[in-house]
Amino acid sequence: MAIEQRVYKAQAGVAWFKAAWHIFKMQPGTFILMHAVMGGLGLVAIFFPILQIAAGLATPFLTAGFYQAILLRQQGKKITVAELFAPFGQVGRRLGLFRLGLYQIGAGILLALLASWLFKDAIAVLEQYAAQPEIAAQHLLNNLHFSNIVLFISALSFYLMCFAYAVPLVYFHGTANLLEVFKASLSTFWHNMAAIGVYGAIFTGLMLISVPLSFIPLFFIMPICYIAFFVSFQAMFMSTIVVAAPTNDMPTSSGRFDA
Repeated sequence: MAIEQRVYKAQAGVAWFKAAWHIFKMQPGTFILMHAVMGGLGLVAIFFPILQIAAGLATPFLTAGFYQAILLRQQGKKITVAELFAPFGQVGRRLGLFRLGLYQIGAGILLALLASWLFKDAIAVLEQYAAQPEIAAQHLLNNLHFSNIVLFISALSFYLMCFAYAVPLVYFHGTANLLEVFKASLSTFWHNMAAIGVYGAIFTGLMLISVPLSFIPLFFIMPICYIAFFVSFQAMFMSTIVVAAPTNDMPTSSGRFDA
C-alpha cells in the first residue's frame, strides 16, 4: 500500500524553521550536545576508517533517536542525550534501521565508485601535481567534463532524495518495505519541490553565514536544521504539523505513531 503524503506550498519551508526555532529554544543545550555526539561519530569514521561500517550502521539509529527526542520535547517532556541511543533497544524497529544502514552504505560505495570512474583523469592530475597546486588547478580544469559533473550531481541528488525521509518513515511509520520508503521519499521531493526548495535555500544561507565566523554558528544551525527537517516530515507524513508555537510557547503534536 502506498504511503500517504501531503503537498505544501513554498511558504511551508519558512514555517518549518519557525517551528524548529520554538522547539530548539526549549532545550538548546541538549539539542546542541546531541548533534555534537552525532557529528563526533562522523569524525571517528574519518580518522579511523576501520570503523566506517560500524558508524554507517549506527547513523540511522542515532538519527531516529534525535527525531524521537524532538517528538518528546514537542509533547512537553524533558529530554536527555540518552534519547539518541533509545532506538538500539526498541524491538520492532531495529531490523528496519539496520537494513536501512546497510542500503545506505551500499549506495555510498556505488557513488564513490561512480565518482572514481567519472573523475579518474582529474584524480590522476591531483596525484601527479600534488606538490604544485597552481599547476594542478590549471590541468584540473582541462580534465573536468561538464557532462560528468552533471551526471554525478544527478546521481548524488537521487541518492539524497531516496534516503532523506527514509529514517523517520522506517522508525515512525513502521514501513518494512524499503522500496516503498524510497519511493515515498522521492515522491515527496517531487510534489513538495517548492517547499523543500525554500528549506534548502534557508539552510544554504545559514551555512554561508557561518563561513566568515569560522563555522562556530553551526553548533546552533545544524540542530535547528535537523529539527526543521523532522517538522517537514510531520507536515507531509503525519496527522498534525507544528506550524507555530501556541500561547504557552509549547508546540503541540498528535504523537499518533506506531513507534
